[in-house]
Order: sequence, then C-alpha cells, then structure tokens
Amino acid sequence: MQLCGLRTPRAARPFVHRVFEEQAGRNPAAPALTCGRTSLTYGELNAAANRFAHLLASEGVGAGALVGVCLDRSPELLVSILGILKSGAAYVPLDPTYPAARLHGSVAQLPMLKLVVASPRTRGLVEQDGVDVLDTEEIAARSAGRPSADPDTAIDPLSPCYVVFTSGSTGTPKAAAVTHEGWFNLLSWLAEEFALDYRSSNLVISSFGFDITQRSLLIPLFTGATLHLLPSRRFDAMLAHRLLGELSIRTVHCAPSTLYLLLERDTAALGSLETVFVGGEPLVVGRVAQWATSVADHCRIVNLYGVAECSDVSTAHVLRDYPRYAAQGVPAGTAIHNTEIHLLSPDLAPLAPGETGEICIAGRGLGAGYLNADRLNQERYPVVDGVLLYRTGDLGRIEAGELLFVGRADSQVKVRGMRIDLGDVESAVRALDGVTDAAVVTGPKDGLVAYIVPRAGAEPDERALWARLSAVLPAQMVPQRFVPVPAFPLSPNGKVDRAALTRAADTRKSP
Repeated sequence: MQLCGLRTPRAARPFVHRVFEEQAGRNPAAPALTCGRTSLTYGELNAAANRFAHLLASEGVGAGALVGVCLDRSPELLVSILGILKSGAAYVPLDPTYPAARLHGSVAQLPMLKLVVASPRTRGLVEQDGVDVLDTEEIAARSAGRPSADPDTAIDPLSPCYVVFTSGSTGTPKAAAVTHEGWFNLLSWLAEEFALDYRSSNLVISSFGFDITQRSLLIPLFTGATLHLLPSRRFDAMLAHRLLGELSIRTVHCAPSTLYLLLERDTAALGSLETVFVGGEPLVVGRVAQWATSVADHCRIVNLYGVAECSDVSTAHVLRDYPRYAAQGVPAGTAIHNTEIHLLSPDLAPLAPGETGEICIAGRGLGAGYLNADRLNQERYPVVDGVLLYRTGDLGRIEAGELLFVGRADSQVKVRGMRIDLGDVESAVRALDGVTDAAVVTGPKDGLVAYIVPRAGAEPDERALWARLSAVLPAQMVPQRFVPVPAFPLSPNGKVDRAALTRAADTRKSP
C-alpha cells in the first residue's frame, strides 16, 4: 500500500538560494535576519553572501565541492551557507556543540572536503591535517571589494546542496546528501501548504547539526520573512521563551521535547505563534493538548515525519482531534508534494491495507545517497518495480489515508529530536577502559541507559564514564546512567533482550 502526495510541475530553477536572491531583489531593505543586537537586510545579506561566493570561486571552490561550516548561530552562519550554495558547492554542518573528536571523525568520512569555515571561537574544534580552515575574520578581509552581484553559476538540480551526518551502528557517522531539487521541493511545499509569507518570522532554536535546522534557517528567507537566531551556542529555554514574546515570532521548527520546555513557562509569551512544526520524535500529546486546544483558533501544531536521507520531511499531519490522539497517538500524516510513501515487507513486497511494514520513501525528496558508502547505498536505496526507494528502517501502517508511525525495525531511536543508532553509542561505551560489553536502551525522561558488563576486577565509576564519553559524543548520545550487570538477559532467539533492559530502565529512579 502507498500514499502519494500532490504532483506539481518541476520548477525551471529549483534552487533555494535563487528564491532568496529574488526576495532580495524585490525588497532589499526588508529585514532578513537578527541575532542579538545585530541585524541585516535582504540586500545586505545577499551582497555579503555574493562576495563570499566570489571569494570561494577564486579559491577553486565550485560545483561538486564540499565546504564545512562550523559556526555558532550568527549572521556569518547565513552568509557562509548562502555563499557556499551560490558558488555551486554543498555545505556540511559541523555542529560546534559536538566534541572535537566527534567532528574530526565526521570530517574524516569526507576526504573530498578540503575547506571548513570557522570562527576564532570554533576553529580549534575542526583544525586537523588535510583540511584548510577559513576564519570568518579572514573572510571579511578577503571578501571586501569583491563583486556583490549574484554569481551566475551553473548547478545541477540533482547535485547536493548540503550534507548532514547521521548516527551509524559502526560508531562512524554517515554522511547523507540532500539535493537542490529535494530541498526546493520541501520549502516550496511548506510555503504553499501553510501560506508562509513575509510575515512568517521564525526563531531558530535547534542545534546546527540537525536536519530540522536546515529548513528552519532557510524557510524564512525563502518566503521573504525575517529569520531570528537564538544568540547562544546551546539551547537556552529561558532566552528562547523571552525572544518568542519580544520578537512576536510567528513560526518555530523544533523537536517535541523542546516544545515541552517552552510550555513549562508562561505561555502568554507564545501568543504570537501561528504555526509550530514539530518532528524528530513521537509527540506526547498529553504534554501539549491543554495549550494547543486553548490556542486552536490562531495557532496550529504540525507533526512532521521524515528522514535526513529524504530531505528531512516526507509526511505531515495538522493536529486537530486530541481525544483520538490520546488513544492512538499522533499520525505521521499524508505525503507532501511529489512524494510517495510505500509500506513493504522485509523482502520488499507490497502489503495489504492496514498491515504494518517498513516505511520506504520515493519522489523528488530522495537524497543523493550516503557519501563514500557504496555498499550501504545498495542496501538502503533499492529499485522496486522500477521505482527508486529509500528504506527508512521505520515501521508504519496506513489507516484512513494517513501514515501511522509504529516504531523502528532496528536499534535506532530518537532522543530529544536527534536520530541515534544505539549501536553507535554502544561502540563508544565498549571502547572505554574497564568495559567488556555494553547494551544501551532508552530510559525515562528521553534519556539513555547503558548496561555494562565490567571487565573482571574493574569497578567502573559512573561519573568518570560519563565524562569520558562527553569528550567524544554529542550530549544527546551520552547515557544518563550506567548500570553494571554480570550478563545481559537474552530473548528466546538468543539475542540481547532489549525489551527487558528497557523495562528495567523504566523502573529505576533517575539520579
């Protein structure tokens, strides 16, 4: 069984940055972005991005190239992203909230990446052999005097526009490439489906490494609205809450866990919100229902489902029937434009209506695949009945014309909006001194619990384990608790009984 989104004609110039250029040409004096006390108009932002694009061209950066970006939320972040896109290259988000070891491992997966944009504050996170670092201060000096006109760069719509890293079971991040056409299709659908325009101001509060952040950064500039950046490296719920009210923000893209934190405070500050896009993890409707029903006349919550490998979003559902959700969960919804959702059996055969199967995605949002991973691409991007699909590993079924997310077919989970492969975390835990084996499961409060089998004679210290993992893994991937066990419980088929471990984790009190 499958769901099909509306088919729309292919655009003549399916490039997000070209639409931004058109907005800048129509309204150069309109406010494009703010970050703290700094602001730029559309004309100023476009001119700065153009000068950077011309600088990149002088360095030999063009179509097919990859440029890393390791910057905090700042005007320079948008100048860099837009300049890279205008040059014909693709940008690679390198999240400065990640440990340097994690960033080095990510960069090592992309030998074709020769240049990284950083700031004096982030440079030390990405400096390594074989990769040149271009400092924002150096960019400002070297860009001065270069042309401010839009560069005329020939770009293939099916070439990558950005590359994000996803968690991998081997402990090595996977680099997933999103195409210009796929990204353009997503932002065009968002703008059309939800009537986003110059009034649809947006506050970016998610971390740069998330795929959710890429659309959150560019959809305001795509529609002529103002982009507001949270001026802090890490998420600050109090600051975000204050800015939502002071800046009269209309739209927000975030994980449900972030929305819960915002709703813990005075919700009057959220009174200007018109659309909240949530995704990345299942929405617990009981945590938002009271607020959502009280603002239903002017604010909608949109539940989005998708994966980074398919341009981030493939289906959507606007929340309306809260009693139904309490009993059945929130649907993943219907397919966005130019997108197909196929539910298939493990051997990729079609299923009857109502049956649960693996969610496979086809259409314009399909990415360019994993970089430097031919075998993985063959496994995850099969051709079935002449249609190229991406196998998500998610399980779902279709009821009343909508997709329902059921769970994962493997060990990947979502923790505070980030997709994490538990094998990735387990690999890092097993590498610690004194640990023989590890099994990681989700526990209470959206955290991870690591069950470890200590090496004979070793007595692992929980604080020391946490500190050592924090140096090599993003915060969301570091277990909150470490539980020593002599052995793991096994299921009847001889595998680790993760369900039993998860039940045990849920019964233990958090520290």
